[in-house]
Amino acid sequence: MRHLINKVPTRLTSIMVAFDAGSRVELLPGNNGAVYGDGIAHMLEHCIFKGTLTRSWQDINREIGFMGGDVNAFTSHDLVAYYITVPYENTEAAVGILSDIVLNSVIPEDEFLKEVEVVKEEELSKFDDIGSFLWNSYSPIFFDNYISRPVIGTQSSIDLFSRDEVFSFYKSYCERENAVVAISGRESKRSMKKLLVKYFGPEKKSGIRNYSGDYSSYSQSKHVEISRKGIEHSYVWIGFPGVELNSELSSASKIMNIIMGSGMDSRLFTEVREKRGLAYSVGSSLSQWEYSSLNLINASTRLSNVDDMVGVILGEVEKIKSGDITDEELQRAKNKMRSGFYHAGESSYAASHRAIRTAVFGDSSFDELEESMNNVEIDDVLAAANIIFDTSKKVTMICNGE
Repeated sequence: MRHLINKVPTRLTSIMVAFDAGSRVELLPGNNGAVYGDGIAHMLEHCIFKGTLTRSWQDINREIGFMGGDVNAFTSHDLVAYYITVPYENTEAAVGILSDIVLNSVIPEDEFLKEVEVVKEEELSKFDDIGSFLWNSYSPIFFDNYISRPVIGTQSSIDLFSRDEVFSFYKSYCERENAVVAISGRESKRSMKKLLVKYFGPEKKSGIRNYSGDYSSYSQSKHVEISRKGIEHSYVWIGFPGVELNSELSSASKIMNIIMGSGMDSRLFTEVREKRGLAYSVGSSLSQWEYSSLNLINASTRLSNVDDMVGVILGEVEKIKSGDITDEELQRAKNKMRSGFYHAGESSYAASHRAIRTAVFGDSSFDELEESMNNVEIDDVLAAANIIFDTSKKVTMICNGE
């Protein structure tokens, strides 16, 4: 178990408990060699709130509501986390109830059966969301490791879960010794540390990792066209392998993406939308996971505009690779990044989330990120652009309406 304490200038306290128990551990054998189906980590996320040894789900909801709390959770490919944000006056009550929820869940059978139906509804809703549809179509094409698998599972895999199987997964990967607990608030670090010890137990700086895997290998360039009923636009995703998590070029890569496709002053927005009117929105972003990364340019337009739009986008890719980067663009991108750091530094949730990713995956802290950003020069951005925008690894997917 790890304890992470952050003092932040806010009247809200966020307590977050996380485990290296995202969907990727479903690939591993659990208790007694059990092999779990797609989506069981996400299934547990839902079930863990359904009651403890001393509280029903109604008690949990009522107590958190009474203290003005916001309780939620998320399951990603590489992490599952549970958190409460409350006014700082109710910090201890929040730490107490979150520890009970996460460490003492009992998953009653009747509540489990209802939650299966809830998760099936959530999985179905993904087909109504174009972003989820595109990701579920694109990720198996681009990745060949755990990122290609759906976090939520499928209707058939969700239907196969039993209460005992979910509880077994819980005991395999979410025991007290595997927890990383972060608290961020305005109280003194000493007082917040006392609360973590009181409700979660003493810190032991080992045992927090469950997964060790392989990097995704990326295929040669390919072009894929798919279709979907009920859409008017054609959606274009052009992806390249990004730099690895904690690469020395991570900051330069993020700056490059800001210059390319973040905001109304970005190159892609200017060239694709403002000058030519080819799209409503267009952007470029870097997503990094442990063992995988994706640098994605995405946009949507009418079918008749697709070829022109793709031509403009790829022209901007070649332009930034050639070194056409100004000092003004570099500083503008740094100022945008700095604004993001400042926003995050004033958020108790962001502080807890960042601290957990630093502890589990070795992500840089906000201070380290800002220092790294300050050291980026134009040559670094150029190097990142030429590494990332390798056209031999370019995977293009176009989704048209039927």
